[in-house]
Amino acid sequence: MIHLDKVYKNYGDFQIQDLSLEVGTGEYFVILGPSGAGKTLLLEMMAGLEVPDSGHINGLEKRRIGLIYQDYMLFPHMNVFENIAYGLTIRKEDKQKINTQVQEVSQQLGIAGLLSRNIHTLSGGEKQRVAIARAMVMRPEVYLLDEPTAALDLSTKIQIQRMILELHKKDQPTVIHVTHDFEEALAMGDRIGLLFSGQLIQNDTPEKVFNHPVSKKAANFLGYKNVFSGRIKDHLLNINGIDITTPEKQAEKAYIAVRSNDIILSKARLESSARNAFSGRVIKGIKRTNHVEMIVDIGVWLYVDITYQSFREMPLDPGSRIWVTFKTSAVKVFLH
Repeated sequence: MIHLDKVYKNYGDFQIQDLSLEVGTGEYFVILGPSGAGKTLLLEMMAGLEVPDSGHINGLEKRRIGLIYQDYMLFPHMNVFENIAYGLTIRKEDKQKINTQVQEVSQQLGIAGLLSRNIHTLSGGEKQRVAIARAMVMRPEVYLLDEPTAALDLSTKIQIQRMILELHKKDQPTVIHVTHDFEEALAMGDRIGLLFSGQLIQNDTPEKVFNHPVSKKAANFLGYKNVFSGRIKDHLLNINGIDITTPEKQAEKAYIAVRSNDIILSKARLESSARNAFSGRVIKGIKRTNHVEMIVDIGVWLYVDITYQSFREMPLDPGSRIWVTFKTSAVKVFLH
């Protein structure tokens, strides 16, 4: 168990603020937050590269740690073999043992054919595999990953993600992985902690973090495109004359959010128990990689994600009339 208790760090105009956290042995824990949230600083305190001003970090003192940065931190004057072997060489291990272990991890990561190559001749994905191999060869019990796929193209990113997940499944190390990519967090984490401005504002399973964000700030970051504010009275929040039914009965000031994929489009009003159904006008459709993002004006603009098949089958020309429907349970309410 790794335990952080009220960790505080003043870093000039930025602070990690009384942060407490527990990460279980063998858990894959993702720290997710925007750039400048303090993710790397927190990871470096766990690695012992930075010292908290107050509070305690326990459970890492006597454990082997592998730290992997997004910019690889490889030695340019060494070839691939020498980079991977570096930690074992410093530890003065037997040369035969070093050779065996380097060969073993390089085979596992698919880079055995690169061992004599110079670092500057490698692609980004190859460099990241070398960086992971350099950590793996030390047999760490804990991996600290600092945005390990941030500098990679999409195809290589997916390959590295799969490789890291296979490593975790095989050896069951504890992994703490920081990222600003919420799709990566959702794909990889057993649990996710949301970090904003040095504060851990939510800590839960991926399903709960993404489907039940705790604040407007969290909802905006996690991709909720429909976020509104107002007063809730008798379960209704009025925006520009449009009454949206919410799970909350009363609130003098509240924010609501509705995920764009929780909204249904139809040419006619649906026969449904859903309390929120509005007639609107199509503004435009924006083609994305895996879906079409529709913008519909119901008095306020709503963003709705639909499949390409639905887009082809349902005439959605700009200016055409359309119905939007969503359940009360799809409306997330925040008081801050």
